[in-house]
Amino acid sequence: MSGRLEKPLAPVLVGANHHSIELQWEDVHIQDQDRPEDKRLFDESGAARPGSLIYLHGREKRIGSLWQSIYTGSATSYKAENLKANTQYEFRIQCKSGFNGGERSDWSSIFQVGTTPEPMTAETVFKAIAVPGKDQLEKLLRILGSNHYLLERPDKDGNLPLMHACAKFDVGKVELLIKAGANVNSSVGSGKTPLMVAASTGFHKACAVLIENGANSYSIDQNGISVLHHAIDSKNFETIAVIIRSLNKDKEIEMNREVAVYKWTPLYRAVMHDCNKEIIEILINHGANIESEDGITFATALQMAVIRGNLATTQLLVTHGADVRRLSKVGGKTLQQLAASTNKMVGDKL
Repeated sequence: MSGRLEKPLAPVLVGANHHSIELQWEDVHIQDQDRPEDKRLFDESGAARPGSLIYLHGREKRIGSLWQSIYTGSATSYKAENLKANTQYEFRIQCKSGFNGGERSDWSSIFQVGTTPEPMTAETVFKAIAVPGKDQLEKLLRILGSNHYLLERPDKDGNLPLMHACAKFDVGKVELLIKAGANVNSSVGSGKTPLMVAASTGFHKACAVLIENGANSYSIDQNGISVLHHAIDSKNFETIAVIIRSLNKDKEIEMNREVAVYKWTPLYRAVMHDCNKEIIEILINHGANIESEDGITFATALQMAVIRGNLATTQLLVTHGADVRRLSKVGGKTLQQLAASTNKMVGDKL
């Protein structure tokens, strides 16, 4: 036999999943037995002779895709990794002899095979939420159908799909997930709910949509922190207003709910966060106790506003009747004395 090595048979599929394709070309050994001794790629033991090589090339099956070298060596199988899910690929092999200056065969026929679709996992949902726009999430939700269990699967940090959408400030995706059946009151081990996530990030539009669809404004997390307390943390007036408007029953209780060992009420929390005048005022106007105090230091909201040098809050609390003559329980200081030791500007206004 003379001329080029005969054309090898196309590679054969061993297995494929959503990110890899494994191929083998054992037929190369069978073909090799029919070659003259001086053209054989393998010796009698099956080991490759010096200089003998097999080239595996591959490409994605699409217009303009170029052949890429995937593997070069003497093995008769190879697994291509890190491929795209649900995608068609083409593969071919070529043989090279170690004799006669490296005689090569023609390329084999093309073998076409595809990766499988990516398995549906919670991560699939989170990825769709992370992609800008609604198209990918809409497509995924159509595939999953209504009330799919993946809508209630948390990520490794305990965050549910609705929480991801709230954290992304995407009210459109919040609405899509709710329409698909995501539970607006689902919580994780910490007791955190989607409404708490929306409230703490200041996403008032999501808060409104969640509440309209039955989210519980009275829920409390594992640390005893209410939805309103989470909203105070955002320092966003619109968010706080949405939560307050949703409190119909036991409103006074929620407006003055004390949290943890410090027993901060929403108003006291707002003072500690230096929230603006509008937030302080809406809390007072809806029943917040202006004489609320810290459970450890017993400093009142007014005393703390003075200590923090927040003139607007100080004046507002005084206007609404906060006790200006009350002495601090630590040191027995007057407001003027507290101001003198912390913020002279506020002291000058008292």
